[in-house]
Amino acid sequence: MKIAGIILAGGKSSRYGKPKMFEIYKNKYFYQYSVDALKECSLFPIVISTNESLIPYFREDDVDFVVEKDTEAYQGPLFAMYNTFSKISNVEWFFVLSCDIPFITSAFVEKMIRLTENSQYDAIVPAQLGTIHPLLALYHRRSLVKMEQLLAKNKRKVRLLLDEIPVLTVPFSSKDKIFININNPEEWIEIE
Repeated sequence: MKIAGIILAGGKSSRYGKPKMFEIYKNKYFYQYSVDALKECSLFPIVISTNESLIPYFREDDVDFVVEKDTEAYQGPLFAMYNTFSKISNVEWFFVLSCDIPFITSAFVEKMIRLTENSQYDAIVPAQLGTIHPLLALYHRRSLVKMEQLLAKNKRKVRLLLDEIPVLTVPFSSKDKIFININNPEEWIEIE
C-alpha cells in the first residue's frame, strides 16, 4: 500500500505574526520535523503544500511542492488537502501533518500507518482528551469525492468532511507532546 506524506504549510500564521513554520527548534525549522517524521517512515512522495509567497523560504530539494497561486492561497486546510491530493496519483492514503508541530515523531507516524490495514475507514484521526487532530491524520483517496462536494458548496472546514466519511478515532495520552501546536511567540517561549 502506497502512502504519500503531505505537510500543510500555506497558512497565514496571523496569530503568530510571522510564518511559524520557519521558527527554529534545536537548529531545525518547525516544518522540518514533519518532513523528517514522514521520511523516517519511508513515505513517498513527500509533498509540501504551500503558496507562492512562502515557497522561496523552503530549503528542501528532496521533497515535492504543490504551490497555490496567489488567487488560491489562504482558502483553508480542506482546500489545500484537496488541491494537493488531487495532484498525486498512484497512492491510496495521504498522511497529513501540519507545519507547526516540532514535537512530532516517526513513532507516531508509524503507529498511525499500521491502522491503514483496516480499509473500512476513509480517515484515521488521532484524539487527545476528546479533541481530534484532523491535521495530523490519514485520509484515504476515497475522501477526495466528499472534499470536492464540500468545496463546491463553499464548505471549507475539515471537521465537516469528517462528519461525512467513516472515521477511525485513535486515542492518545494527555501527556503526549506531539499535539502541541504553537499559536503565538509567547506560547513558544513558555513551551521551549
